[in-house]
Amino acid sequence: MAGRRPKAPEERRTKVCYIRLTEAEWRKIQSDAIDAGLPFATYVRSRALGIKPRVRPQRDKVMDALLYELTSMATNLGQLVEATGDETYGPWANYVGGELVNRVTDRFDLAPLIEREIEAINGIGHAINAMARRANMGKEIDPADRDETLTIMRRVLDPLHKAVAKKPVQIDEDPDTDASPDEGGGDAL
Repeated sequence: MAGRRPKAPEERRTKVCYIRLTEAEWRKIQSDAIDAGLPFATYVRSRALGIKPRVRPQRDKVMDALLYELTSMATNLGQLVEATGDETYGPWANYVGGELVNRVTDRFDLAPLIEREIEAINGIGHAINAMARRANMGKEIDPADRDETLTIMRRVLDPLHKAVAKKPVQIDEDPDTDASPDEGGGDAL
């Protein structure tokens, strides 16, 4: 039998509590739950029981946002290879979704840089997504558009690429972040 063991009867949550909230109260609680990195119900339950949830540090949120953007870009680049048969996208998919993700993971010392660059990274991610969507619909991708988009991606990712090539800086607030990234591998940028 796969799955979790059933909880003991005294541990099962069987009671439901309905409360009415104003729109402003709902938005505030929703925002606080997101800031704490908790589902809405878990956040409300913990607060009702007098437990103050630990808010995730901003650097964790920034890192999560970056990893989401990079993996999304890599997925879209891989889709472009499949949809167009153009291998130009392949090395970029491997670099962005493989090497760059591996090298940036646990590099919390880069949070200020990531915070400055995330909007531009998100923007180029949208451009790559739009290109992949067109290709997935069977539309031709103009080689000039491809080259321009990849050039912009290279320029946008360059500060991050240069930063991960350097040795990590120790952060005072979290001594467990001194793991050095893999210094081997090719330089896709």
